[in-house]
Amino acid sequence: MNSDIAFFALTDEGKRLGEYLSLKMNGTLFLPKKMEDKNRGDGFITYYRGSLSELIGRVFNTYRAMVFIMALGIVNRVIAPYIESKYRDPAVVTIDESARYVISTLSGHEGGANELTYSISSITGADPVVTTATEANRIYTCGLGCRRGVETKEIIHAIESGCREISIEVNELRCISSAWLKKDEEGLIEASRILGLHLRFIPEWMFKYARHLCSNSAFVESKIGVYGVSEPCALLSGRNTTLILRKKSFGPVTVAIAEEELLDIKTQV
Repeated sequence: MNSDIAFFALTDEGKRLGEYLSLKMNGTLFLPKKMEDKNRGDGFITYYRGSLSELIGRVFNTYRAMVFIMALGIVNRVIAPYIESKYRDPAVVTIDESARYVISTLSGHEGGANELTYSISSITGADPVVTTATEANRIYTCGLGCRRGVETKEIIHAIESGCREISIEVNELRCISSAWLKKDEEGLIEASRILGLHLRFIPEWMFKYARHLCSNSAFVESKIGVYGVSEPCALLSGRNTTLILRKKSFGPVTVAIAEEELLDIKTQV
């Protein structure tokens, strides 16, 4: 199995999203032959004849990861005959054509589909849907702001300190997140790896949805175009979230933590 990512789409809407993601993630986009535009020569697009199911049979074990831009039901049907083991199967992720949800579909932990789901979420703003119990039972999200070039140990210290402030453990966090501007911040990426936490980057366009819930900094807005980082990132990384740790500085890192309000099944039975 090589290290490439394959994208698959069946409609014009899916094609547009597939082109965008393929270019962002250096992947190959597979499209039905009937969608070929002979006036374009995009090297990252491969057109195929026959059915999608036949194509998947040929390429299933060729790619490290496969991203389907279509209904989850279609994906389940076309990959089912080729699934063997979570230790050998590629990561499979599904995203709807409107980039509303991105779903870890197969090989979440071992194959890396959960991590890939968060990566695609960072690019598109789609809600990451990860149903493995390890992640699903965690209800805290941590937003981070930091200076450029901050060291990994400083970020880890800030996360640990923020968790202590509200008496939770780091391993109770579902993910850590920061602004789109930080997607190449090595200390942040390494800290998430060491702590074993998913890392999500919030696209610029999403910040407006949390402004009324956060502390607003005119200085930060003058520098990066948004009113803050840690608080909105914490809120926007979860569902039905409330800040339980407002922005707090630990050296060169700011931390905010939000808690999700979800169904309490104990009160329903």
